[in-house]
Amino acid sequence: MMDHEDKLRTTFSVLRGEVPPPNANSAFGVITRGRAVRSRRRTIAVAGSAVATAGVTALALAFLPDTSSPPPVPGPPLPTSTTTTSGVRTTPKGVPERQDSPPVTTTGQVTTNTTG
Repeated sequence: MMDHEDKLRTTFSVLRGEVPPPNANSAFGVITRGRAVRSRRRTIAVAGSAVATAGVTALALAFLPDTSSPPPVPGPPLPTSTTTTSGVRTTPKGVPERQDSPPVTTTGQVTTNTTG
């Protein structure tokens, strides 16, 4: 048994004298690598979205029918209508007038009495 313990002591003393390997798992190293990975993923996502948008736009322009048409031309002006009513004459309140009173013509807010 002593042999085995002596071998272990010798091995441990040799290992103690060596320089330890650099610690690749330090907090600073982990944080730095995490930021790099997140930045790379974000860049890939933005580039992928831009490529997808450009592709959909190109396909839409290639396959959708051309609907361009000449601009609309305004039509002729509408004729103004002048209508007269004869027969039942009404007052602005909608009550029929008596036949012996002169006709009342209403246009907007102005009221004129005509005799005739």
